[in-house]
Amino acid sequence: MTLDSRGWIHDESASSYLECSLIGIIHLCSIYYLTYLTFMGHTMLEGKMKDSINWGFIGCGRVVQTKSGNAFRSIQDSSIHTIMRRDIQKARESAKLFDAKFYCDNLHDFFSSEINAVYIATPPGLHLQQASACCKMGLPVYIEKPLARNYVEAKAIIEMFEKQNVALYVGHYKRALPRFKYLKSIISSSVIGKVTSVHHELNRVFSYEEATGTWLYNPILSGGGKFYDIAPHSFDIISYLFGDIVDICGIAKNNGTLCPLEDSVVCSYETSQGIIGTARYNLISQKKFDRMFVFGTEGKMEFSIHGDASVIVERYHNNGPTLYSIPDPEVVEQPMVQMVIRALQGEKTDALRGRDALNTYWALDKVLDTFYHGRDDDFWNHNERWNGKSHV
Repeated sequence: MTLDSRGWIHDESASSYLECSLIGIIHLCSIYYLTYLTFMGHTMLEGKMKDSINWGFIGCGRVVQTKSGNAFRSIQDSSIHTIMRRDIQKARESAKLFDAKFYCDNLHDFFSSEINAVYIATPPGLHLQQASACCKMGLPVYIEKPLARNYVEAKAIIEMFEKQNVALYVGHYKRALPRFKYLKSIISSSVIGKVTSVHHELNRVFSYEEATGTWLYNPILSGGGKFYDIAPHSFDIISYLFGDIVDICGIAKNNGTLCPLEDSVVCSYETSQGIIGTARYNLISQKKFDRMFVFGTEGKMEFSIHGDASVIVERYHNNGPTLYSIPDPEVVEQPMVQMVIRALQGEKTDALRGRDALNTYWALDKVLDTFYHGRDDDFWNHNERWNGKSHV
């Protein structure tokens, strides 16, 4: 890996995805900038932002363009001011798409623009450095999932923001969708009685093009395979509906695809509410499938976590199931983004704060620990250990 004059990291194997800045630049300017912000009374802490929120985006790829970006300008006193991308032409195009006033390809110019909050939407392998830079500048951050490559990095990010008393939110946006709000109300009102167990099944079709042409299957950037990319939403919904996971064990395997990462995962767990659960992920299926089954003392229900299929609720003594269609909003991340914005403006909301997301990454690492022969170090640099192989 090398650093160019603008501070971007370059790696011949994944140069088009390594949108990371030279942290040394931040050390040179952070003391002056934080002193200025504090003196002017604009240190960006949760609930203390009296002015309009001017968002700066670090990264602006497909997720931002299709799932989240428009949400940041859909609410009063919130706008997209600056977009930073490694490719200055792409930054210019993204700025035009979102009516941003400024675009750049480096953090020095990014922090020099008139932003007072940051949305990080780059690969998780870059999150620790980029979040650290924002924290040093006193800027609140909304960061995409996965939060980091492992529990150690996730914990470091969270503790950094807590120490500086700067707001941090994580993009586990599904818990904010109307469908899951409704499901939580069903559970809390005991429509199906006391919940005793849950089971989740998910299939995804393996794409060789995705595996070889994107950062998703490069653990230096992604932190794992397809499971690690998709499971944060699954585990967060478990936590939201049934309580944090307090005990979990699992097995992950690679079944011979050209990609050497986990493609089959099973796990069992218990939550803080005493609910037991199981899950199975088949990431090399020929057909997509996604269904969670919830069993209670008086009924059961089923729904999709990663799609918007109808919710099915059945009470054992009624004459059959009832279907509820609760579609996602057009901009699927909008409910969570709006809660983050309202929280920064001083309102009490259910926006997911950093500390509340940490349980997900602890659980993920527990499930994948044996496959990677440990995940509390730079396992992404040691493929000789993957698939449960011994150290060499």
